[in-house]
Amino acid sequence: MAEAITYADLRFVKAPLKKNISSRLGHDMEADEDEELTYENVQVPSVSGGPLSLASSGGGNKAGLQSEQPTASWSSVASPAAGRILTGRATCTQYLFLGLLLTCLLLGVASICLGVRYLQVSQQLQQMNSVLEATNSSLRQQLYLKITQLGKREEDMQGSRRELALSQEALQEEQRVHQATQEQLQACQSDREKTKEALQSEEEQRRILEQKLSRMQDTMKPLFTCPASDTCCPLGWILSEKSCFYISFTARTWEESQNHCKSLSSDLAMATFSDYYLVNPYSVRKVLTEVSPPGPFWVTYNYAKTQQSDSKRYSGSYGRGSRCYRVQNTWPRLQQEDCTSKLPCICEMAVLRDPNR
Repeated sequence: MAEAITYADLRFVKAPLKKNISSRLGHDMEADEDEELTYENVQVPSVSGGPLSLASSGGGNKAGLQSEQPTASWSSVASPAAGRILTGRATCTQYLFLGLLLTCLLLGVASICLGVRYLQVSQQLQQMNSVLEATNSSLRQQLYLKITQLGKREEDMQGSRRELALSQEALQEEQRVHQATQEQLQACQSDREKTKEALQSEEEQRRILEQKLSRMQDTMKPLFTCPASDTCCPLGWILSEKSCFYISFTARTWEESQNHCKSLSSDLAMATFSDYYLVNPYSVRKVLTEVSPPGPFWVTYNYAKTQQSDSKRYSGSYGRGSRCYRVQNTWPRLQQEDCTSKLPCICEMAVLRDPNR
């Protein structure tokens, strides 16, 4: 479509932008430093299907730019200043594109470098991760072994503690036993001291008794007659075989005679008879032959059955209804006598050993 374009006269104060544009375009614009840029209106006729024409003023002088040909191009109607501006803009655009391209290239290179570095770091991290996993596995095994060893050591320590507790209990028991033994030992030592003292006292008493016995033996030595070392009789007693006989001529009853013999540490002489006959009358007969008058004398008796092989004896005793017997050197040798009758008696005791031996 054909339209009329009206350009207004524009006046711009010269600013540093001009210098910037001039420096970008590379033109020498020092001649216009003190001048103002003016623009005038240009009437562009409407041309069907053709480009528009531009008019501009330059060099500080007003000039009119008219369209010489209706079909002229944009460059034919543009002033030299406008051409320079357009050329500067194109150059700026190229530089901008170049800068953007360079920036993209730099970004691409940086991305590639970062990618390569990322791959390297990833590989290093993977290697480090594998090393760490291996180290972690080794550390886990070592930790497991350490835990196992610690568990065994703990069990050993518990066993040692139990053994120590048992040993302490045994030691305490041994100490108690030792203490009890010490107490017993002290008691035994005390008893030993007491026993030693008692033994010393007994030794002293024995020594005193031995001295007394020695004196008594010396005193009694004249009172004994000892035909042999193992056959002694007190002085005044008659030795016959293995017995000593003493004749008391004092008349007494049978019981009094028995008591008198007891007082002399002896008994009434015993005669063994069988049917009123002396079975072994040698001892009593010997005594009777050595005394004067020959009797009668109180004796005790044993009754023996000659028909029995074991020579069973029955000892007589004094009491109500008892029978007492006397013996004499003349016939009959054995006679029954009233127990209350008073007669001399014969005492009998076993022979004594020599008191000096």
